[in-house]
Amino acid sequence: MRDLTKGNEIKQIIYFAIPMLLGNLLQTLYNTVDSIWVGKGVGEKGLAAVTVSFPILFMLISLIMGITMGSSIIISQYFGAKDYENVKNQ
Repeated sequence: MRDLTKGNEIKQIIYFAIPMLLGNLLQTLYNTVDSIWVGKGVGEKGLAAVTVSFPILFMLISLIMGITMGSSIIISQYFGAKDYENVKNQ
C-alpha cells in the first residue's frame, strides 16, 4: 500500500489521478466506438436510441463514482489515523 501523505504533493496527486483519467478515457472510447458501430450497422434510429440512453448510463456511472468517492473518504480517514485493520475491512 502506497502512502500518499508523504513526498512531493504534485507527484502524489498525479499518481492518484491516473486511474480516474484512464477510466474516463476508456468510458469515452466505449461511447465513441458504440456510436460508430451502431451508426454504421443499424442506422439513424439505432444511433438515436444509443444517444438517448447515454444520460441514463451517465447517471448510473455518476452514482457509482459518488459511492466510491464516499467510500474512499472513509478509507482515507482510517489510513490517515493509521488504523490499518479498518482499512483492510472496508
